[in-house]
Amino acid sequence: MQYLGLPLWGQYLLQGILLFISIACAAVVLTRAGRSPYFALLIAVPYVQIIALWLFAFSVWPKRKKS
Repeated sequence: MQYLGLPLWGQYLLQGILLFISIACAAVVLTRAGRSPYFALLIAVPYVQIIALWLFAFSVWPKRKKS
């Protein structure tokens, strides 16, 4: 079965590219928030990504300096 008219290898390539982009974006956000960018690798694991996002959202955030 073809999706978007792509052969099977093209579908895998597209999914891999989208996964790489989402992990890279998450790593940038985590780095700016003062966390380890390796935490972004949890996005690749189904259902764990929901728990990781929940932990990130409700963790203690570092205080910002007032300028």
